[in-house]
Amino acid sequence: MKLSDSIRFIVIGSFLVIALGGILLHSPPTQVELGESFRSISVEAPFGKDRLGRDVWAMLGYGSLSTFLFAFPARVLTLMFASLLGLLAYSSPSLQKNFLSPLSSVFVSIPSLLLALLVIQAFGATATSLFIAILLGDWAHAYETLRARIEEVRGSGYVLAASCFGAGKTYIFRSHILPQAFQLLGILLTTGLPSVVMTLAIFGFLGISAGGDTFGPGLGEQIAFSKDYAESAPWALVVPILGILGLVYSVGGRKN
Repeated sequence: MKLSDSIRFIVIGSFLVIALGGILLHSPPTQVELGESFRSISVEAPFGKDRLGRDVWAMLGYGSLSTFLFAFPARVLTLMFASLLGLLAYSSPSLQKNFLSPLSSVFVSIPSLLLALLVIQAFGATATSLFIAILLGDWAHAYETLRARIEEVRGSGYVLAASCFGAGKTYIFRSHILPQAFQLLGILLTTGLPSVVMTLAIFGFLGISAGGDTFGPGLGEQIAFSKDYAESAPWALVVPILGILGLVYSVGGRKN
């Protein structure tokens, strides 16, 4: 095993152990305990407590969990939508040329975060609107990647040979394009999750989040809340920042 792989496994394993410990050993940090405000690092609270007396370790664990539970299905939904449009583009070249390509070009040119913020502003900060915001912000990039791969496979020698021997469009799609598309979708899933995590963290920092009543504040929301009290409780600011970095590193696919 390479040294880089060993370091990666150690970092991911350490983050998962710490995050799971915060979940298994604590209840969701939804209650305020002002008597424990700004409690420093101790045996009972290894990561200290914030201004409202909430355990920082618990907030790290549940904040990471809530972020992942939003990021993963949002990314899957985005890829499903992009795949559907890719299938339509393959089935109807005229639709792809006259509608889908111009539409995706428009969405690619708009910063995804700006587009997501516009959706949140229009529909409010709900779980559904967060999913829609992420989908609209990211689908075009996934669609263009899928379409380029489909066009590459369609122009390959083995597909041209299959066509010459009488293979139909359905057979070519099922036997050649679909396996390549599934492989690419797996790559897009793992490589796209970090950006979704960062988007959700930015939303939380701006006060846009969902699930706070169940899991407590998200990682971005924790940073926004603790930045004004960094001198009194620096651990409450540093821990969620490290949590975001750890989560991004953990969900991202291995880069070869």
